[in-house]
Amino acid sequence: MSMVLEERISTTKILDTAILWKTLTSHYYEFLSKVVVDPILKQRFRLMGTEERDHRKILRKYRRDLCGNSPRTLTPEEERALKGKFIFDEVNHRRALDTAVDCMIAAEERSYVFFTHASKCIDSREGRIFLRLLAEEGLVHRSMVEQLMEYASRKEIRFSKNSAAIAAAARR
Repeated sequence: MSMVLEERISTTKILDTAILWKTLTSHYYEFLSKVVVDPILKQRFRLMGTEERDHRKILRKYRRDLCGNSPRTLTPEEERALKGKFIFDEVNHRRALDTAVDCMIAAEERSYVFFTHASKCIDSREGRIFLRLLAEEGLVHRSMVEQLMEYASRKEIRFSKNSAAIAAAARR
């Protein structure tokens, strides 16, 4: 499934996609926090990952409240397509960090588009408001990542000596 929704899609499918997306973005921020040594980068990436996990918890609650315990609606192909948007390569030099950050900036832009459109397709008023907030959060996170990279451009960034193992673990 692309991050852009068809016009009429079920609430369950929207929430399943959103939950998986928040899971993936939280994993990616956690991955970034583990490969950098700089304490400011590490702390900020970890903070953004925590925010994504918190949003996932809220989305799971909405799903239970709105859809009950119905089975997940994403196909394995749709899940693979979403997972394929994230590149978990070894980050052991600046150019690799830039590639990883570009991946995250693109993910936050997709997040904005997805949640903006999803907010128009969901029946719950409270759900629509929350999805709009998540859309805006994507823009905020993109801006935060861009500011972090401005900070990083003025610093000598060191990377974990275990970055290959961290990337391998993140790909699982």
